[in-house]
Formats: sequence, structure tokens, C-alpha cells
Amino acid sequence: MRITLNQAEQKLAMYLAKARYDENRAKGNPDSKLSPSTNKEIELDGVAGELAVCRIFNVYPDTETKYDEYPKYDLMTAKGSKVDVKTTQYKNGRLLATLNKKVCDVDIYVLVIGEFPVYDVVGWAKSEELIAPKNIINLGRGDGYALSQDQLRAFK
Repeated sequence: MRITLNQAEQKLAMYLAKARYDENRAKGNPDSKLSPSTNKEIELDGVAGELAVCRIFNVYPDTETKYDEYPKYDLMTAKGSKVDVKTTQYKNGRLLATLNKKVCDVDIYVLVIGEFPVYDVVGWAKSEELIAPKNIINLGRGDGYALSQDQLRAFK
């Protein structure tokens, strides 16, 4: 499902990405990225991917930029499911999660692929489908959980 962010969503994504980036650097938060892209690129695509998924679920995005402790998920559906959105620029990208993720942290993970401001919401997996020892892989930047696109569920 292809989502092109409108002008207001693009401005919101740029603002939130910069604010989150600045807040993370000010707090000295560790970088747990698995991608060779810059933190600023990852932050913008991450926020934009979240906005694309918010549109699919018809929910408002989290616009908070300062947390004592960051939430373990990106958004919540109207039915209360905790969703973590993973965004990449790689067309053959996989749904990835770091090894510190726990099954109970999130209900579903969603893979989004694209570059600002156009994104394809590729598919999703239940937390227990992604966070499993059989899915640990090293893609050149350390071990993490991964599912390929053909292992994901399609949005209806």
C-alpha cells in the first residue's frame, strides 16, 4: 500500500524528526541502528513511516518529543494494539528489531519501505513471529531479529 505524505504531514515529520534527534543527542542516548544511513536520515524516515502507518490505522501520531523514558512502541491502534513501525530505504528491506526487544513490548511490527515523502507499507508480523531465536541474523552491523518481506502478512 503506497502512501505519499501530504504537505502538512511532511512538515510534521521534519519537525518531529529534528526534535527527536536533538533530544536523543542531548540525552546521550545510544545508537541502536542497524543501518549505515545517518541518524538524521533514519529519524526522518522513521517518523514519516510512522505517519504513513497512522494514516492506515486512522490514528493520530505521537507528537511528544521529550520523554523521561521512550515508549517501546510507536503508535497504538484504536483497538489498543501496540505497533512498532520499522522503516527502511532498501527495496528488498527486511523487518528488523534489535535483540533487546521483548515479545511483550509490542503487539505487531510493521515494515515500511521508501524515501521521504513516499512510502510503501509492505506488511506486518505479530511480535512473537519476529522476536524469536530462529530469526536472529547478522546483516553486517551486529545480530538482530529479521523477517523477509515474504514472511509478512499483507494489510487488507
